[in-house]
Amino acid sequence: MTDEELENLLLSSGLVSPEDLAQAVDETKKLKRPLEKIIIDRHLLTRASLYETIAQHLGFSYVNLENLQPNEELIKIMPMDLARQTQSIPIMIENGKLHIAMVDPTDLYYVDRIQLHTNMPLEIYLSSPEEIKEAQNKLYSERKITKDFLDDLKAKTSSESKGTAGEGSTVIQLVDLIIAQAVRDRASDIHIEPEQEITRIRFRIDGILHEIPSPPKEWESAIISRIKVLAGMDIAESRIPQDGHFQAKFEDRIIDFRVSTIPTVYGENLVMRLLDTASVMIGIEKLGFSTYEELKRFESIISKPYGIILSTGPTGSGKTTTLYSSLMRINTIDRNIVTIEDPVEYRLGLIRQIQVNPKAGITFANGLRSILRQDPDVIMVGEIRDLETAIISIQAALTGHLVLSTLHTNDAPSAVTRLVNMGVEPYLISACLIGVMAQRLVRVICDNCKEPYTPSKALLERWGLSGKENLILYRGRGCEQCRGTGYKGRTGIFELMIIDDELREMIISQASTVALRKKAQEKGMRLLAEDGVSKVLAGITTIEEVARVCEEQVELRPLTEAKAEASPAEPQIPPKEKPAITPVRVDASQLEEYQKRIANWLSRREK
Repeated sequence: MTDEELENLLLSSGLVSPEDLAQAVDETKKLKRPLEKIIIDRHLLTRASLYETIAQHLGFSYVNLENLQPNEELIKIMPMDLARQTQSIPIMIENGKLHIAMVDPTDLYYVDRIQLHTNMPLEIYLSSPEEIKEAQNKLYSERKITKDFLDDLKAKTSSESKGTAGEGSTVIQLVDLIIAQAVRDRASDIHIEPEQEITRIRFRIDGILHEIPSPPKEWESAIISRIKVLAGMDIAESRIPQDGHFQAKFEDRIIDFRVSTIPTVYGENLVMRLLDTASVMIGIEKLGFSTYEELKRFESIISKPYGIILSTGPTGSGKTTTLYSSLMRINTIDRNIVTIEDPVEYRLGLIRQIQVNPKAGITFANGLRSILRQDPDVIMVGEIRDLETAIISIQAALTGHLVLSTLHTNDAPSAVTRLVNMGVEPYLISACLIGVMAQRLVRVICDNCKEPYTPSKALLERWGLSGKENLILYRGRGCEQCRGTGYKGRTGIFELMIIDDELREMIISQASTVALRKKAQEKGMRLLAEDGVSKVLAGITTIEEVARVCEEQVELRPLTEAKAEASPAEPQIPPKEKPAITPVRVDASQLEEYQKRIANWLSRREK
């Protein structure tokens, strides 16, 4: 169903208001994403409601695939390649009929292909593309790694003379395996770390590093070289840091990989950052604001015509996502938005994005000067790192531009002190600063294994919850879906300080951070920990998660009953052939041992 057909269906059904639908259609043009995904992401309809409506219109039934279990008989009847090519998934066999779910059950060509291959009558249902992809991964992917891949490695190894595995067959496949598994596990980074006797590989998932089985040390240089070739880096140079990037296709998603290497005493340490444009959390409704009022307060400052808005927090706290989401909310055809970033992480439609390149003379300060000659309305500066960039940003704000940027501070009031310490005059800060939002990312409790528990009295006192001894909190028990961690996905906790006239006077008089924080709290600002606790009371995250990201706490005020409305945050190598790398010799016994370790690791995960 095309976006236009879906728009007409939703209008005629009355399930979505014309105003909300018009905004969603406008967003599809900006983000180049399907209308159905925008409808779900903006919480205009639930996935089930949307696809039940579509299915009824097409004359089919909608099926939810969340509880689909792997079944060897289904895999034999309908192989993975056929399922992926036809965007379908087998569900069950009943009364001699094969029940399947499809993205487009009206596609007779795909239906005929499935029927010819399976030689069975079909019962066809409609399901969402996301559910079908997840079901395909669950049904086929783990089997592909444990059986097909390892059997192939074993066969290739045994065919080599003297137990030697050629790089062309083994290391390339191993790198593909690592990349594919990282994408399936929703990893944001892959770490390949040399040590004296092993090569450690770790994935960063939901902000936490998880180790996977280590390959033999002898494979290390070949693995690093393979990735460096993909990233366009110099494989002959291992004594200096290098940066590179490449793209890989995983199913129908294009993943950007930013690769960085540094020399260490045991070899080159390599880190790959995974950037999936399709999964970037665009839309300020999805950031995780605890209340509708807090969301509207933030919307009020990003809608202003000029001034500076700062997003603060440590590396990896979601500042860039917040800035992108803010830009997309105000990104309209009548505004000229220009950004300067290091690096440009996601490509956004209708926005001019500039990559910092010191070798070419493009720094934040120089680039910002050039941007001001491009008649911008809104400017995003990736980070204010020095006095020069800060002064130019302030001048831009004072001359009628809206400027968004980031700072590395622990909380919102500290941003003022940080700018003063850089050398910015307090009266300039007072004149242009309109808002500061500090933030952190906390992991969300896994819905599949969520369970209630009664917290201890000491814990309640520590977090300002005295007098609530009968309070019920939630935690994750640990299951296959969350890999035993009890968490799946992340959401934000925020501390939003809006600058009004009274706070401006305090900034000019150089009031302390403590005084600014106290006054901002009086005006309705919630501390990071207070926002975190409200999400704990709402069953979104745990006290342990809030404590992990909010260690430097000031005294918390006793909290009243909190009602949170936040929602949690949610390859094949490119076709161009890469140059061959010098083969590596691997002992057959080492390869067999590594195969067993991978198989055992995946088996434990399945359990």
